[in-house]
Formats: sequence, structure tokens, C-alpha cells
Amino acid sequence: MQMSETKLGRLDDLLSSTNRYSLETLDGLFSAALVGPIEVDVDACMAVLELGGATPWSSDAERGEADGLLREFWQVIADRVAADPAVLGEESLPFIDSPEEFDDIEDVSTYTGDFPIASDWAVGFRFALNEWGEEWSEWTDESLYPFIGMLMTLSADQTDPTPDMPALPLPSFEERMGLLNEIPFQLAALYRRRHPQHGQTVRRDPSKVGRNDACSCGSGKKFKKCCGSGV
Repeated sequence: MQMSETKLGRLDDLLSSTNRYSLETLDGLFSAALVGPIEVDVDACMAVLELGGATPWSSDAERGEADGLLREFWQVIADRVAADPAVLGEESLPFIDSPEEFDDIEDVSTYTGDFPIASDWAVGFRFALNEWGEEWSEWTDESLYPFIGMLMTLSADQTDPTPDMPALPLPSFEERMGLLNEIPFQLAALYRRRHPQHGQTVRRDPSKVGRNDACSCGSGKKFKKCCGSGV
């Protein structure tokens, strides 16, 4: 499922104009909800958007419009994190803001600025870690440490140091781009952990299908002439 640029732009405007974070932050939040340890629906995520000083919608019509766009965006993220990033290619990347200078250069690798790319996405993901902290804490093991480290590095520019966690060095733009390109594969691994049967071939039990019955694969052939030919 895809959303048009017009719809994405409208949703981003609705969110930012009412202090409900950016589309990039929302992408991080929704991604975390969809690959995390517990079942979290779009309504629970939308409740998170109300935290932190969100202003009221200007009208019921605006609220309804935002609700519809948010649910459509949720489905886009759901489809993306369930897919193979190696197949999707660039379409597997999250929706992120980029510096205006990108419009004037052909090769992003030549960019020499310090735009904090993917910072808001990491913050959105961390919103989910905080909101459902107990469940994530129980789920987190050594295999997740590298990804958690990625989130901390990408959002270092928005993280205040504490006695327990000193300030992290800010990553270079090149380092940020490397981490950004790694995000889809980390999400895919988390999704497979959350849904271990995803993508696996389902084996049919031949004892539950008569050999003269129509094959359940939909070929139109009898089972004994199709999937049951080797049974």
C-alpha cells in the first residue's frame, strides 16, 4: 500500500501544526509498535501523539481527516516492515526529512553538512520504548543491544545527558546515512522475531485431505494429482 505525496504532505501539516510531532517521528513510533513485543494498535499510538502539549484540532472535520490519514499511514508502515527490505530496496527506508541542499546535489555522498538525518525517527521509536517500557525491557536481550545503540546514536542530538548516561558523541552525516540504511534490516529482524511464522512455507497435513478431494492449493486438480502426488 502506498500514500500519495499529497496525502503525506497533508498529514505532516496536520501533525506539525497541532504540535503532534512530525511524519518522521510518527514513522518511528508506528514502526516500533508494529515490530515490538506486544500487540499495539493504531489507536494506542495515536494516544501517544496527544502527549507533550498537543493542541486541539480546529474542528471535528479536521480531526476526522487526520484520523483517516493516520490509519492509512499505519497500514503503509505495516506493509513495509512485513516485507523483505532486500526486495523493496529504497522503498524500505522510513519517511525522513532531508536537508534542502539535497535538491541541489546529484550525489548525496558529497554532502558536507551536519543535518541530523533520522534523528526524529529514532526519537519516535524511543517514544514506544518508553510507553511500553516494561514489555520492551522483558523482551530486550543481547541481540537487541546493537539496534538500541543505533537509536541512541541517531537521537544523540536530542538526548540530555544524565548521571547514568553521559552525552554521546554526535555522529557524522556519513555515519547517520550508514545507520539509516541499516534500519530496514533491523526492523525486518524484529518483525520476524515478533512473528516467527512470517514468510515460512505452510505444510499441509495430507491426512486431513482426501486423495480424491480437490487440492486446497487452488489448482483445480485432485489432491493425489497435485500436492499429494508424493504422498
